[in-house]
Amino acid sequence: MRIFFLQLLLLCATSLHSEQTEHQHNYIGSHGMVLFNAGDTLLASHLPLYRPPHDYQLVYQLALPAAAQQALLTSLRSGQQLTLLPQDFDLRQMIEGKVFHLSAAVYQGHFERSGRLLLDNVQVTFARQLYSRPLQQLTVAFAAHYDAINIADSHFLLHRIAAAPSFDQILQLEQPLAAPLILPATDAATALQQLSTKGIHARQLYLETADFQ
Repeated sequence: MRIFFLQLLLLCATSLHSEQTEHQHNYIGSHGMVLFNAGDTLLASHLPLYRPPHDYQLVYQLALPAAAQQALLTSLRSGQQLTLLPQDFDLRQMIEGKVFHLSAAVYQGHFERSGRLLLDNVQVTFARQLYSRPLQQLTVAFAAHYDAINIADSHFLLHRIAAAPSFDQILQLEQPLAAPLILPATDAATALQQLSTKGIHARQLYLETADFQ
């Protein structure tokens, strides 16, 4: 009986360790991001999904070697969409707001949708967390909710992704707005129209709908 009890304890401990290891490894993997800028500051927004461990909206301030950063800022200012694909890493570093360093590739366009490689093996410092929101216990939204990020003289709105159908959207504003902002819209295009009607000029930097249907 004692041997059986010890075997049962060992089995439970092994199972728990396996679950913890699997949970840990789920966070270690490929985590793509879209790039945008606030003046000379380079920013990255994690490309979230509903399923864990990707179920987080995260925005970070980045730092790259001077020549690489200037090249990316020039591309972004010309209106190009750039995405970042770091080497596999533990997403909890971003979730917990840590400072860390990675090698990454940068693509013109979406790296998973025929994007063109611009830079490879560039060293990226994830310098500061600017925004973090889990996509958990979501409900269907009948209005568009936005959070604001203000960096120096640059102002952005981030759409709070709701339960499907929803969308991931980054807007840049000419003037700061009080946050959170709520618009009676259920899609990105209508939200932009409503901002314009209110006399608020917003430039759409990023929009993703397919992953949130």
